[in-house]
Amino acid sequence: MMKFTTASLIYNPNAGSRHGDQSIITQLATELQRSGIAVTMHATQSGGDASRLARAAVAEKYDVLIVCGGDGTINEAAQEMIGSATALAVFPCGTANVFAKDLGLTRDPKKVSQLIASGQTRTISVGRASKPEDNWQRFFLLMAGIGLDAAMVNNVNLDLKRRIGKGAYFAAAMDYLMRWPLTPFTLGINGQSYDATYATIANSPSYGGGFTLAPGARLEDDKLDVCIFNSHSRLEYIGYAALAIRGNHTNCKNVTYLETQAVIAEAGQETFVQLDGELVGTLPMQFEIVPHALRVLAPGT
Repeated sequence: MMKFTTASLIYNPNAGSRHGDQSIITQLATELQRSGIAVTMHATQSGGDASRLARAAVAEKYDVLIVCGGDGTINEAAQEMIGSATALAVFPCGTANVFAKDLGLTRDPKKVSQLIASGQTRTISVGRASKPEDNWQRFFLLMAGIGLDAAMVNNVNLDLKRRIGKGAYFAAAMDYLMRWPLTPFTLGINGQSYDATYATIANSPSYGGGFTLAPGARLEDDKLDVCIFNSHSRLEYIGYAALAIRGNHTNCKNVTYLETQAVIAEAGQETFVQLDGELVGTLPMQFEIVPHALRVLAPGT
């Protein structure tokens, strides 16, 4: 374990449901200072701020970067931290907080401070999505979603999300189910070709809304778990959703579950892609695992 003495703390004042309430963030900073950790605080104001502040923390050689926000803010900050000596700490303040739940993290400022002061870290792998022809890439900590869920993310009303949180995703899902504009695509995995109407490429077992779409995935593993759905039936997808709460969907009809280190995804028409709940573009796209890429503060397993 390491002894941390310096921390850069970035927070999204609009994350989750406690808009404008910075008292719990201030409490965290106070607890850290009591533990002998010098803290510099920064609020994000617009898109890109988390990446900019994380890049500065790495360049200035802070021991730890603390991200107070949701999965989107954490993902944005992590883009600048892959392979660096700066460790990532998470104080969950978002809508779903999937990454924090996977790591067994709490929203208690004192306990988070104690964890950071202890220097207890785990080294995790991350996923990488790329478009080599466009010289574009982006890392993901949790999952990539192709098709159905990414289209729902594209359909989310951001104002409604700020007001009611997870309910905005439910509203987007209901609207999508009414229209049902499925777009088929193809995945190339381990030398085989798979047709799909939806797929998740996972580094983590969990998924927003309480689902377990990739029950075999683990953050520390040097592989990606891929769950491929090739159904065109609303009824079948409703059944998948019910079973996926406990991760019991993987043996269903029109579902393929496998492990790999790389995926090539192609489509004949516009197919959306999301990474850690944020829309990033459309196919074609490639995905691969980046082993042992990021140190995170987390209780031992």
